[in-house]
Amino acid sequence: MTRAAIVKEADLHRMAKVAKRDGVRVEIEIEGKIIRVSPDIPDSHRQRGVDMKPEDFTSLADWQAWRDQERAREAQRHS
Repeated sequence: MTRAAIVKEADLHRMAKVAKRDGVRVEIEIEGKIIRVSPDIPDSHRQRGVDMKPEDFTSLADWQAWRDQERAREAQRHS
């Protein structure tokens, strides 16, 4: 005979629904074990291409972030 699952599938589905809807990680602790369900968050911090044109930037902050990355890459090349 198999053991009963610590967490029922329906509970996991409910946790996943909340995690996705609210964009948060949901945790429960049962018998000293922590079960976590995280939302699938797209990677918004990926590096931008080196060949960007001035019109590609939507704000000064975007340009400054690109400039800082370029300076870091250049420093890494020279080290």
